[in-house]
Amino acid sequence: MVTTGSTKVIRYLFAAGVLIVPVFSSAVAETEAGVTFGVSHIDNVFLVPAPDETDDVVYRVSPFIRYAHESQTFDTRLDYLLSWYDYDDAESSSTFHTGTASVTGKAWRESFALELGARRRQVLSDPDGVIPGGQLPLSGNLTDRDEFWANPRLTRELGGSLTFDANYRYTFGNYDARVQEDRNQQASVKLDNYRAASGLTWALGYDWRRTEYEISAPWEYQKATAELGYWTSGSTRVFAAGGQESAWDEPFDSTLADSFWEVGFAYKSGGRLSAEFAVGERSFGTSWRGDVDYTFRRGQTTLSYFERVSTTGFSRVNLIVDDDRLGNPDDFLNEPGNAERFLQERLQWVLGLSGRRTSFNLRLFDEDRTDRVAADGSSRPHQSQTGARADVSWRVGARTTLGVDGAIVERETGESGKSRFTRAGATVGYRLGKHTNLRLSYGYTEQQPRGTESTGRDYVSNIVSLFLTVSI
Repeated sequence: MVTTGSTKVIRYLFAAGVLIVPVFSSAVAETEAGVTFGVSHIDNVFLVPAPDETDDVVYRVSPFIRYAHESQTFDTRLDYLLSWYDYDDAESSSTFHTGTASVTGKAWRESFALELGARRRQVLSDPDGVIPGGQLPLSGNLTDRDEFWANPRLTRELGGSLTFDANYRYTFGNYDARVQEDRNQQASVKLDNYRAASGLTWALGYDWRRTEYEISAPWEYQKATAELGYWTSGSTRVFAAGGQESAWDEPFDSTLADSFWEVGFAYKSGGRLSAEFAVGERSFGTSWRGDVDYTFRRGQTTLSYFERVSTTGFSRVNLIVDDDRLGNPDDFLNEPGNAERFLQERLQWVLGLSGRRTSFNLRLFDEDRTDRVAADGSSRPHQSQTGARADVSWRVGARTTLGVDGAIVERETGESGKSRFTRAGATVGYRLGKHTNLRLSYGYTEQQPRGTESTGRDYVSNIVSLFLTVSI
């Protein structure tokens, strides 16, 4: 929703876009702008349990602009959407701004890059409250998160085999709700000889992260690594690594007090298949990690698992809602302004397929957050979330597109107990003309407590919408 402070952020975002477009316009730039008009019927506008549902007719106007430009010296991006909803029976309205603006300068044969950006999105205010399936329902549980970041990075080849990587990112996060701000910094430096692709290998690395809160005590973590290995073939490398890291059981001491080690192997076949697996002993106990990335003719798939120390400042990213559809439902656990650290264990599989007329995307994830510690040093209950999201689209003929999407998430917040969130939708799109599109959509959402001790919200909602988009 719009407040005085958030309006200022939107003005900056819009001003950035206004400056970007004329300065960097060229033949290779991609620009699209337009407006979407919509009318929806929802049978449970306040997302309350039966039998207290209230239906409503909702009108929507959404102007948008998208701009992308790439060159040898600058990459620019602007993606902005304003969504205004007017509720007929409720006699109220709501407005959301969602967007990203970024400029990336490149130099030194593109080995150095500096990215400056700003972003606005909506996230859950209270993970123990009602979870809406989009912006349209009057849930009262969405808040704006504004982010501003600066990210210089350098990748440089030295001699015939050495590679130097350095990366720093500063992110400032602010919420529309009256919760504390957070400032996140992360930096990494690495030097290795992997490009030799034969014989002995070595690498030196350093990682640092820090989260500062407006009120709560800051959290800081660092890790220094030395690695030795050997190329058993031109594609396979085995390695052993060790070093020092911040102690997990001393949350407010960031010195390199604890030792760690790991052993593993890495494999790479051309530009299509890469994999790396390792097991070891960290400050918090036995640790596993792995990553497989495979690119094939009509798609790509990635399977990953990691165990790491983290904070809510570094993890609050993923609940993005727009157009009455759910974005990647990867995080229903973070609470804005909640300063805590935890041990994060996450398994994830992502698959994307693209054909001449069809596309398919699938995301599965399973995550546990253990050893949660609040800013005052007190322990908090264990959290977990397991979910899946899939979408399929078909281009039927020259003008018609069909789509189906769905998501299901099982979670345990530790405070309100276990619950399940389900989302399913279907769309039919028809191109009326070169710049005009018509779309009919249906969306179903359900939130259900799981277990007798759960205090989560219980609701079912159905939305039918008709949209007309005019673009230039």
